[in-house]
Amino acid sequence: MNISLEQMVSISRLNGGMVLADVDIAAFMGGFLPEFPAGKRGLPGVDLMAVPGLEALFTAAETERASGFRVLKKQAEWLCGRLAVKQAVAEVLGVSPRGVTVDTEPEGAPFLAGNKATPISISHSGDHAVAVVSTRKGCRVAVDLEQVEAGRMPHVARVAFTPREIAELDGASDAEWYRRWTLKEAYLKYIAKGFHESLKKVEILNRGICHNGEAVAGIAWETPEFREGYQLSVVWQR
Repeated sequence: MNISLEQMVSISRLNGGMVLADVDIAAFMGGFLPEFPAGKRGLPGVDLMAVPGLEALFTAAETERASGFRVLKKQAEWLCGRLAVKQAVAEVLGVSPRGVTVDTEPEGAPFLAGNKATPISISHSGDHAVAVVSTRKGCRVAVDLEQVEAGRMPHVARVAFTPREIAELDGASDAEWYRRWTLKEAYLKYIAKGFHESLKKVEILNRGICHNGEAVAGIAWETPEFREGYQLSVVWQR
């Protein structure tokens, strides 16, 4: 490995006892796969079992699973998402990061293998993969990260935002569109619906989050400052 863990991962604490781990995917690639520049992630996947150094961070089963993805981009995103979970959970529980492993529910939601009492959430976009864990045992949490693409949201709005949302966003910046978009996505993860619920059934309004026309109670949320060009939102159980 040609890079230290500290150069790849940063840990921060958010409101509500949330711990956020951020993994720089480009730095990860540069450390483990320097022959593949960041802009070449669309290349076919590689045999990660042959990459030296990964065994210090991941189990053989994790590396083998990542090797099964056909595209390098997916391999890097998957590994970095797992690395973010490992670091966040280690920060909260004081355990060895390598021993932290993730399983998935039938609908795709991730959970800690052998420890569902510590809910987790993962997201990735652009050059970053993030994971959030609560310091409160059993506190459900969800995170969404998006890289801001100028001019994209008006097109997304037609299928993802209601007339009330669009009216409130009239003249808003790209960053504000993405702030509400990530908050909507994070809430859908929080209720374990994801793509199984119509985006228009969830509204992010000035007065808060509404689902099926009703204000949502029992949750808190934050859209903290993140990296330039990104928006991130976290939703958690009060």
